[in-house]
Amino acid sequence: MPEASENGLKRQPPDVTTLIRVLGEAGLNYVVTGSAAASLHGVPLVPGDLDITPALDIDNLTRLAAVLESIEARQDPSAPFGKWQRGDDGEQHWVKTAPTPEAVAARASWRPNPADPASFDHLLQSRHGALDVVPEVSGTYDDLMDRAVSLEIDGISVWVESVEDLLATLTVPRRAKDRERVEQLRAMQRARQG
Repeated sequence: MPEASENGLKRQPPDVTTLIRVLGEAGLNYVVTGSAAASLHGVPLVPGDLDITPALDIDNLTRLAAVLESIEARQDPSAPFGKWQRGDDGEQHWVKTAPTPEAVAARASWRPNPADPASFDHLLQSRHGALDVVPEVSGTYDDLMDRAVSLEIDGISVWVESVEDLLATLTVPRRAKDRERVEQLRAMQRARQG
């Protein structure tokens, strides 16, 4: 279900299968993370966006920039302003900031720069729904690929963040909305081990 924002606009949920197909056709190297990964593992939820962690080499990011342009991806005007910062505990935390006229204008004219991986790190809206490019919040592509699992989605093979990595992301820091996801992922983990 679309989520209302502070300014009245609505976020459109992702068409996960279509986005995975488009990314795959472009030969992109990435891992699905976040709520979409949990859903692909079997947790019964509707992801609010498709989180992806791309490989950070310039060729891959150039392909990603072209895909984002082809699906008319733009920064979500309803997303909060702020940035990720590493806390004293070593974890990444989102720090909200007040929008300035310059920040609003920069968001409206955004285009990713393949030479700067951080320029991709935004919640995006596309004609196929919400897409979030997260170069390293859950770990880098190389880190995640060590444990990622290949799943088939409507005949498309896609790399998905491991249950263990999902649990690490969801449990520190703990958010109320993640409790049920954590319980279901832990049950999957126990079933695999037993």
